Amino acid sequence: MTGYAEGIIFFNFAADALLLFVTGKLSGRPLRLSRLLAASLAGTIPVWLYLAAGPTGLLNKSLTMVMPLFMIRIAFKTTGVTSLISMVLTFYLIVFLTGGILFGFQSMYTQYAAGGKWSLVFFFIMSVAISFYFIQRRLFNLNATRRTISQTVPVSFTLCGINWSGKGLIDTGNALCDPISKREVAICQINPHEQWPEALFKEDISDLLQLPDNWTEKLVWIPSKSIHAESRLLASFRTDNFTVWINGKERKTDRALVTFTDRALSNDQSFVCILHPNMVQE
Repeated sequence: MTGYAEGIIFFNFAADALLLFVTGKLSGRPLRLSRLLAASLAGTIPVWLYLAAGPTGLLNKSLTMVMPLFMIRIAFKTTGVTSLISMVLTFYLIVFLTGGILFGFQSMYTQYAAGGKWSLVFFFIMSVAISFYFIQRRLFNLNATRRTISQTVPVSFTLCGINWSGKGLIDTGNALCDPISKREVAICQINPHEQWPEALFKEDISDLLQLPDNWTEKLVWIPSKSIHAESRLLASFRTDNFTVWINGKERKTDRALVTFTDRALSNDQSFVCILHPNMVQE
């Protein structure tokens, strides 16, 4: 009985790890082995309770239903409610798809294999393989496109003695740059309660003239038609240094310009900066 119980727990652990891995791949989320294994281990809790106390009715069913929420949270550090629900739905979609295919295979095997009709079993296996190929190709192509458009990378810069760092979104639609020097502009979210000059949070651009001299020396006006207004001059600043990490490799430039906003750039705070695509070119 002990070996049987250990086999059930190990199978549940391995199945959860595989399902979480596929969920992360389809959702474009970074995967860490330690968090993936911890989430899979948490997924075995209902199995432990079932084996220890037997069927517990509503409690066991409720725990089984809500456990994917904790597993997704542990595996991918998902914080936003919308993102969490989206990933849980993706997880359940993969569970139902996998379970349906396994059930269909079992039914076909039970019905035809014993009678020697292996041609139908072979046809079923080929159908499943072909279906999986096209589903995987379609979903992963969409996911690859989404990651290309919405990839986030670590960003940091220094401006007038103030250090800023955070996640930057590579936005292929961002064409904001200085028309004279051709320097690209990054849009960065800042907090009024931090050490930034108060004039940066004023609506009237004339208030920027009250900035300290070391700030006005770095001020560059950029014509813009899409930042909170139909057409206006946008205040940007030359950074002392600007660093982007691409695939773990550090890329520095002294040509970057940054402009600021105190409005949230992402509802789930997955990024706090919008990068010009040229800033991350190798």
